[in-house]
Amino acid sequence: MLTPRLGRALTQMSALRPGPRLRGWLRIAGLALLAAGAVWSLATLEFAAADLALWPLLLNALLLSPANLVLAAVTLRLSAAALGCAMPIRRAITRAAQASVAELLPLPGGAAVRGAALIEAGARPGAAAWMVLASAVLMLGLTVALASLALALLGEPLGWAGLLAGLLVTALALWHIAARVGARWLPALVAVRGATLALTSLRLMAAFAALGQEALLLQALLYALAPALGATVAIVPGGFGVNEAVAAALAGMIAASPAAAFLAVALNRALGLTAGAVLAGLLSRSGR
Repeated sequence: MLTPRLGRALTQMSALRPGPRLRGWLRIAGLALLAAGAVWSLATLEFAAADLALWPLLLNALLLSPANLVLAAVTLRLSAAALGCAMPIRRAITRAAQASVAELLPLPGGAAVRGAALIEAGARPGAAAWMVLASAVLMLGLTVALASLALALLGEPLGWAGLLAGLLVTALALWHIAARVGARWLPALVAVRGATLALTSLRLMAAFAALGQEALLLQALLYALAPALGATVAIVPGGFGVNEAVAAALAGMIAASPAAAFLAVALNRALGLTAGAVLAGLLSRSGR
């Protein structure tokens, strides 16, 4: 349940975003890409529902995906603290879960909910929007750097260029954050983002295992780049179709199965959205 203050904050955050008229059609295209890619992947792998392995599916759904929401809540609390605001952990978990589900909205829903949560905690709208953007850029830079390192170690020389680009983006994000809120927040922000990336890799490994496929840690780290890049494309809900297509393309670069990568990223996304919806519902019912 959204509080009146959070509702007003969401309105303020929505006013800060552009609204391209083509976004609706592009969202439809993204969902069509997701559906077509899933059908192609299932046919390529000759995969049936009976082939789904239960234990890695449950591991992801009941442990790893909820843990990812807890890390998102810790990130939200750190962001609020850096802006001089306080956010109780229960509220942070609730808002993180709501942000996960809000990725289904036609606007950049997750970012809007996170920014609104910061406003609800007492941050100014401009500062909240800046913190959400700066945190996203930091995560993108770290993900590009580490995923590119994995790509290079897997034998693709282009990965070294990606590593340099990722390190540059990370350094710029850290410099900007330090200039705005102070350098003392940098170690914690980097640590929680690093933990999030590691957990994302484990979730992807579990998703591959559920499909009866194997993904090494370096491969999972590379595929973690897909949702990070998809999150930068706010023209479709949650990057639907985009994340999976990026993962398939990355798989092709390392001579792995694009179909398996497409399905694993889609399954991982579905489990994450389910965990967010369940947790958001439970916490809203309890009035937290």
